[in-house]
Amino acid sequence: MPIKTASQTKNNFVTFALLTASLAMCVSLTGCAEGRLWRTGQYVPWAQNKWIEEEKIADTLFVKKREMREQVEFAINGTQQDQQSAAKFLAEIVRRDSILLHRIYAVKLLGQLDCPASLKALQEATEDSNSEIRIAAIGSLEQLPADNSLPRLQEILMDDTNTDVRLAAARAIGEFSGEQAITAVAVALGDQDPALQRRVMQSLAKISGEPLGIDLVAWEKYVKSTTNDSLNSRSPINDYLQRDPPTRSSDNSFQPKAEKSWQTP
Repeated sequence: MPIKTASQTKNNFVTFALLTASLAMCVSLTGCAEGRLWRTGQYVPWAQNKWIEEEKIADTLFVKKREMREQVEFAINGTQQDQQSAAKFLAEIVRRDSILLHRIYAVKLLGQLDCPASLKALQEATEDSNSEIRIAAIGSLEQLPADNSLPRLQEILMDDTNTDVRLAAARAIGEFSGEQAITAVAVALGDQDPALQRRVMQSLAKISGEPLGIDLVAWEKYVKSTTNDSLNSRSPINDYLQRDPPTRSSDNSFQPKAEKSWQTP
């Protein structure tokens, strides 16, 4: 077996070091702001193209959000017709824009407009196939007067098949006050999901100020004693407790129902 000389060993070491350095340089060149020498990516065509595309997206997001925000700010200080026009503009973005962040931002801005077109757009958003859109719509309904939003929030709490959406609805109802809010959130007091039950009791505590904690029996007694209408046979609470719980699809997606009792003006 041949014996390696010191010279051969040194040459092998030098070769290995050069290969390692070359590999490190390649990694730094191919990264886009991902290494210490990221600026050298300017010499790699695909890195240049990636930067250009990312800048286009960033500019699009910024410009579009600014355009939406300016429309709403103008409408708030304008006439009812201005609000109607702004709401219709946002509604089209929610329906047709291909970028989810645009759609979510438009839904959030709709909560600042108190007009029929805004209510109609939010109604549509609460039935969207994307749960993030529905949750954003719940946040906007929370900003509107109780008579306009609580009936729809109650329906979402009862009917939506996504747990996160129902939790959002229960939390939003807790931001209102009075018997109407208590009745709206109490429909899910007997739900089979412990997390939702807990969220409902937290909202009841916030609405009522009662220190009943997470005592389900105590809250059931409180609701019955506070909301006289809940004792009759047509109560939403009794209807909810007597029917089957909402059925969740395999992917936990929303399955809209054909009939809706909530109507926008």
